[in-house]
Amino acid sequence: MVKHIDVRGTHFEIGEAHGQQAASEIAISLATYRRMFQDMAGLDWDGARHEAERFKAAIEHVCPELLEEMAGIAQGAGIDPLDVLVLNARSEIALTHAEKPVQPDGCSALSQRDPETGAQWLAQNWDWKGAQRDAIIHMTLRAHDKPAIAMVTEAGIIGKIGFNEHGVGVCLNALRTQICKPKLPVHIMLRRVLESDGVEHALDMIDEVGVASPAHFLIADGSGHAAGVEVSPMGDSAMTPRHGRLCHTNHLIAKHLPPGLEDFPRKDSFTRLERLRELTADSAPSFETLRAHLSDEQNAPDAINRHENPDTPEGERMETLFTIVMNLSEKRAELSLGRPADQPEIFTLTL
Repeated sequence: MVKHIDVRGTHFEIGEAHGQQAASEIAISLATYRRMFQDMAGLDWDGARHEAERFKAAIEHVCPELLEEMAGIAQGAGIDPLDVLVLNARSEIALTHAEKPVQPDGCSALSQRDPETGAQWLAQNWDWKGAQRDAIIHMTLRAHDKPAIAMVTEAGIIGKIGFNEHGVGVCLNALRTQICKPKLPVHIMLRRVLESDGVEHALDMIDEVGVASPAHFLIADGSGHAAGVEVSPMGDSAMTPRHGRLCHTNHLIAKHLPPGLEDFPRKDSFTRLERLRELTADSAPSFETLRAHLSDEQNAPDAINRHENPDTPEGERMETLFTIVMNLSEKRAELSLGRPADQPEIFTLTL
């Protein structure tokens, strides 16, 4: 079972409930990233805390209420607020500091609009370190004067993958890079996207504020709008679907990129993207068909449905930890933990 935290109130109250109800899962997140920062970035925890402080001013300027929520998490879990900030800047700390990018990457995401019904779908596999499996939680958030959000995240992290009551949904693809600036961390910006009222609103907000490190956000809404945006501190590159479909894995694919933006993808990112495009080319979206696409094992173990690869250095091994399929027009999603090809239990998320 994935732990479900359903809470309404001020941002501090939401964070406090998060910290209280997921204290054991937050401890797992802290242990995972303590090891990961050392292995991948050569940073001990004090070094990670120093790095995280770089982003505090940007968060305080743009969305101080989210700092309040992180303070609530710390209060509820009985930990230092700076440690919560470290978790929320984990992409910037773990994925951009190695002298040579050797970090794992993963995640296969797609957006598809049903040509017959007009329904808008988003789906993805989230591939990451197996140690984080038991830190995954499902949250339903109802902050004052903000849209309700259904989100799947890592305990202690306030923004990730999900949808809101306006039918706005977002998926995430990590990018291997060495670029980082003191702007909004990736996971804070994901939360801001989940607080928006449509794709255009989300894109305008991202462009205005800026993201600290490169990543890809796949954003769609229930009215049938969708866009993929490769964000970076140097600027953003937005893409629109072709024939109602847009797929993305873990490399830059936009034709026009900001000067100086580069990534270091693994070969399997290209094969997974080609396979995902092939699978979605001639099929109508549904919970069943999208889950079947994300269960594909061509080129295993580095397939869309990813297994740990024993031939990969231990620090780079990863696997599919959860699958989410969202019908944004119905504001309903199906979530499962583990590899979808293993027929795991499916949970329904609604607002």
